[in-house]
Amino acid sequence: MTREGGIKPSPRQKGWLGRRITAGLIGALACAAAQANGSFSLPFDSVAGSGMAFAGVDAHADDLGAPARNPALHGARAETAATLGGHLAYYSTHFSGDARREQTEGGGDISGGDGGDPGRLDLPLPDIVISHRLGSHVAVGVSLSAPFGITLRFDPDWRGRYHSIDTVIRGVELVPAVAWQATDWLRVGLGLRAQVFDTEFSNDVDLGSYVQQAVIEEAGFNATTPACMLAGEPTLPGKYDFHNRLESREFALAWQAGALLQLRRDLALGLSYRAPVPHRLDGAASRERRGWTLEEFHDDPCLTGVRVGLAAMGRSYEDEVATPVAAATSDTGFSTRLTLPETLSSSLVWQPGRWTVAGSLRWTRWSRLQSATVVFDNATPTVTQPLHFQDSVLAALGVGYRLHERWTVSAGFAQESSTVDDQSRSARAPDSERRYLSAGVGWRVLKPLRIVMSVGVIRGKRAAVRDFTAATGTNHLLAGQFEPLTLVYGGARLEWLL
Repeated sequence: MTREGGIKPSPRQKGWLGRRITAGLIGALACAAAQANGSFSLPFDSVAGSGMAFAGVDAHADDLGAPARNPALHGARAETAATLGGHLAYYSTHFSGDARREQTEGGGDISGGDGGDPGRLDLPLPDIVISHRLGSHVAVGVSLSAPFGITLRFDPDWRGRYHSIDTVIRGVELVPAVAWQATDWLRVGLGLRAQVFDTEFSNDVDLGSYVQQAVIEEAGFNATTPACMLAGEPTLPGKYDFHNRLESREFALAWQAGALLQLRRDLALGLSYRAPVPHRLDGAASRERRGWTLEEFHDDPCLTGVRVGLAAMGRSYEDEVATPVAAATSDTGFSTRLTLPETLSSSLVWQPGRWTVAGSLRWTRWSRLQSATVVFDNATPTVTQPLHFQDSVLAALGVGYRLHERWTVSAGFAQESSTVDDQSRSARAPDSERRYLSAGVGWRVLKPLRIVMSVGVIRGKRAAVRDFTAATGTNHLLAGQFEPLTLVYGGARLEWLL
């Protein structure tokens, strides 16, 4: 199975046109959640951690937000502690290139602008942690964070509208956890991940191209364009566009575990594991026809040859054309299953005197996402779409310095590999290898009260894209490059020791 022809129809599908139209809907949107999540999962567990490029967050017991990543850190430094804060993040990129109906007869270039800057300032990403010791060996806690989040909105009339217009993902995770001091040097923790997952994906669909290509496949020649020319009508590509939007909100449970090893008084090793999160996305698929009606479509002289040909073979235009077109362009519900991948992370923190030196290595198994199957509630057929992701690895190094009892400063650098290769990059996931650069400051206002702030930038490389919708049956091509996908963030947090 090739990436260009990756749609695998379900045995339930009936009708040559229904299969092709459904392929268009799924190829553009069904795996969008997986694509966008692979492109930008968020590491913003802790404001103090983000000020060191997230280095050491699995082992830094002085970071009161670190238990969100490693539950073994609950109660590691104080009887009772609480944090209240979050991050604001802004995404930015820009496309330059062109789009065309690559293998559609009479298709030509696709009109439209460059999409503008699709980045947006998203909702605040929470950094909330409460920890409490129940005794000398056991502590409990709860954390609230956002493991996923991206908002990209291209101009609705841009030349890549058949590939992507809106991509919005928001994930919020509540984790109640327990920690146990097993020995003088070993602390372990276990947490339950309760995750709410909101998604919104949209793009336009070139129904005319789907119909024309499906007729060519079924009949062996182009039966629509000559009919259009005889009637003095425009050809089908670009003539019957409709807007397709998928929205869903789901809840899922998973678990995480961690360990803290105090190797020396000034040296600690932290390990954490986040299990896969199985999501069943049930949502609404809304479709809006762009200035045309079903009556106008069925009365189009371009389809005269299709009607005559089907009738000559004793087949029904109503069953094989009218019904799948009506289903594809009408609102319906949908469902799909998506398992977000596991993460394994390790950190080392060394604290000689006033200094803190930290490093982290984190692996995320995005390669587990190999396919997505979407089932619609109406007559739109079921389709399975293959996915092409590779595991990502993040390596981070950070330093901190205590100026005196009240002030600390920090900085960090990290690098993370891409979840997609050059052949899989798309307008919805313009991902590439990323670098992190950050700085932070902490101010102890009172003995029990501290303020922590951080700023940083996560910047990818300039990414070439050759995004075919060939898997959807139209062979529309978006070719060019994206300016480095850039995320600028700032964080602030209050800490209380009670």
